[in-house]
Amino acid sequence: MKFILSGAAFLLSVMVFAQSPYGPTNDSLYLGFYRDSIAMLERPMIMVVPFHPKRYLSEIDRYIAEGTNYTFQHTRGFFRKGLDNAILIGAKEHNEFVSMHADDPVINEDLEFIYKMVATSVVPYEPPIVQEPKGFKKHLYKYWVKLQTNVEKEPEPGTRLENGQIVSVSDYRELITKARVINPLVFDSLAPKYKADFFLFVNELNLLNAASSQTQLELEKYDRVIKVHYSVYDAEGNELFSLIKKRYFSSLKNDLPTIIVEDILPAGQEVIFSLDSYRFLQAGLTPLTETEVEMAKGKKGIKLPPLSKFK
Repeated sequence: MKFILSGAAFLLSVMVFAQSPYGPTNDSLYLGFYRDSIAMLERPMIMVVPFHPKRYLSEIDRYIAEGTNYTFQHTRGFFRKGLDNAILIGAKEHNEFVSMHADDPVINEDLEFIYKMVATSVVPYEPPIVQEPKGFKKHLYKYWVKLQTNVEKEPEPGTRLENGQIVSVSDYRELITKARVINPLVFDSLAPKYKADFFLFVNELNLLNAASSQTQLELEKYDRVIKVHYSVYDAEGNELFSLIKKRYFSSLKNDLPTIIVEDILPAGQEVIFSLDSYRFLQAGLTPLTETEVEMAKGKKGIKLPPLSKFK
């Protein structure tokens, strides 16, 4: 089991170092930023907190375990560690980090302390509201929210009068699992201890069937979806944002290491890229335009001009 997980982690590392530009990622509108501008920023310390084992919901484990000796605990453990590794690998280029998913008695004790101090709440998803006093200009935070959400907006549920007609809308809003701080002592004690600038709480991992019809289920050829629920707080205990990141993959893919390398890796990168883009925009850096990205793809050795900060 350890060999399989180590091999998957190695493949994750190889794939990351083989990639060149920072963004665009493959399932969002995030376009990336100039590397020389990013290099001018300080490297923050990010504490990455894995989801509690109870916050794992999967409809595909039996397919993955078929023909293997995997138990539910094995499969959950692989995905939990795989997602943690994916986030750390994505973070290493522009951040310092500490993982609370470690074989260390002190870290293990602190992780249990976090789980007691930070619970979860399940609420209808709403795009995060970025507070202007945090450093964002109005047009920048609206842009960031647009880029980072991949949850479709559903009509407001309830019964109401529209154009003289009674309209009843069922509640189909997607639910998000958010971190709920019970006691701010977690930030007061752990931020100085680990020199943490940001706390990234992975609140829940879902591996779900996403078939659009009963026919697809019967043919056993349909989409599945990975959903990562997470919240980001600053060192003072202020919630910066909570998001869901999704990635779809085929129901024909049942090899656990393959899913980790090909799908958990990009999902984990999306998580860390949302935090990176948050702080890049907060610092006043301008993302590349679609035209510049296409130019960079089409010409070898093209050098894009360095980026200026907003005044």
